[in-house]
Amino acid sequence: MTSGLHSHPELPDGIEPPQRPPEPERSPLAAVPVWAPLAGLLMAFVAAAIAAVMIGAAIEAGGGSITEGDTPPGLLIGATFVQDAALIAAAAFLARIWSSGVTPATFGLRPVRLGPAIGWTLLAWGVFLAASLLYFTLVGQPEDQELTRDLNEEDSLSALIGYAVLLAFMAPLAEEIFFRGFVFGVLREKLGVAGGALVTGVVFGLVHATGSPIETLGVLVILGVVLCLLYVQTGSILPCIALHALNNGLSFAVTKEIPAPGAIALILACAGAAVLVAALVTQRSPALPAAPRTP
Repeated sequence: MTSGLHSHPELPDGIEPPQRPPEPERSPLAAVPVWAPLAGLLMAFVAAAIAAVMIGAAIEAGGGSITEGDTPPGLLIGATFVQDAALIAAAAFLARIWSSGVTPATFGLRPVRLGPAIGWTLLAWGVFLAASLLYFTLVGQPEDQELTRDLNEEDSLSALIGYAVLLAFMAPLAEEIFFRGFVFGVLREKLGVAGGALVTGVVFGLVHATGSPIETLGVLVILGVVLCLLYVQTGSILPCIALHALNNGLSFAVTKEIPAPGAIALILACAGAAVLVAALVTQRSPALPAAPRTP
């Protein structure tokens, strides 16, 4: 070819040159440092510790007693509620330090089509149950968690209602916003989807280590990873909240041996309430494309 020929000849009149596809928009969490999720966890733990001291003082001032190894349900439930609320607050606070474009969608609170969401949620739950069964076959059935033993011994209706709301409503909301929306959102920007999901799953398991047999942590890691992948597949944490609430509600119902009709009502009520609250927040968020599906 001679130097006089154009490498990009002019197109005929009326034909537009091909447009380059727009660059994918990066998440505001890309600017958040990798150590920020750890800082968020520490903030939540400190808030829970302060709440525990204050609630304990109120119990003793009211004539109650707190002894080592015998934590009143009100103290445990109250401090955990504060911790869960602090997880959400810490995620929002830390994200806004490094980015001004933070919205509920930043943490995965995005609209999702109902049909595919239900399908992927049921598939993820099946994968988790199958992986858990295989895991327990390999390592053996662990002893009950401390919380499970507390529930077995608890007969107070008010305390049981508090545990049910905490486990099947508050925990799925707070933990999915923090661990999937914030922790995984930060880590996948640094490590890719696979690395981010694995590390998030490990952190999720370790956070629940207190009062749990070491064998149980593997199942929690599996659950943490599966929830991350469900988020990636659907582009929203609403299905993750639903799956988390369904799983916790089922565990509560089995532990207390609630008859099937009551168990179904409890599980659906808590899961539905958790998803409804998250969906109401989602309505304030613009619809964004699904999360990246490749590392």
